[in-house]
Amino acid sequence: MITRVLAAAALTVGALAAAPPPASAGPAPGEVLVDQADRTGDVDVFDGGGTSPTTAQRRTIDLERFTVTRRGDGVRLSFRIARITGSRTYDQVVTAQLGRAGSLLEVLANPQDRHASAFVDGDTICLADVTTSRRTDTVRVDLPAGCVPHGSGPLRVTTYTQEKNGSGPGFSEDTLRVKGTVSLR
Repeated sequence: MITRVLAAAALTVGALAAAPPPASAGPAPGEVLVDQADRTGDVDVFDGGGTSPTTAQRRTIDLERFTVTRRGDGVRLSFRIARITGSRTYDQVVTAQLGRAGSLLEVLANPQDRHASAFVDGDTICLADVTTSRRTDTVRVDLPAGCVPHGSGPLRVTTYTQEKNGSGPGFSEDTLRVKGTVSLR
């Protein structure tokens, strides 16, 4: 009897050891999908038709680093810029476009007002959570799983300053093209 139990246990252990590992369900939470530095001092300063904001204020949106991290319920886009301001005279804006002309995803966030919107696959609009850290000058945009596109493509990140609540010409801009083709799933 004991011999049969030991033999059955040995067979079970052997079967478990020979079984293939379970298939991965995709990127694990916390996995970094994109991490790229941007050259500092490369902000394009435009003639905004006056001296406000100052050139130094226009340079606050100098992008230093961009990362995308997998979260259990979606992804987090992190934009580290030169300085997050609390200006009442101009807006800082951070954007990310995945796919040609943002065909898969276009994210637009305002760190001062802490709101963001995302346009996914040309037919879904999502509101996203925005958090900021003035200590690290980082803007974080959390996209839920329903706002993460299935396709892959080129990823372009842009930061800029513009008139407060405006949509007209910007005061300054910095652009980063992420290397390679990116998939956020």
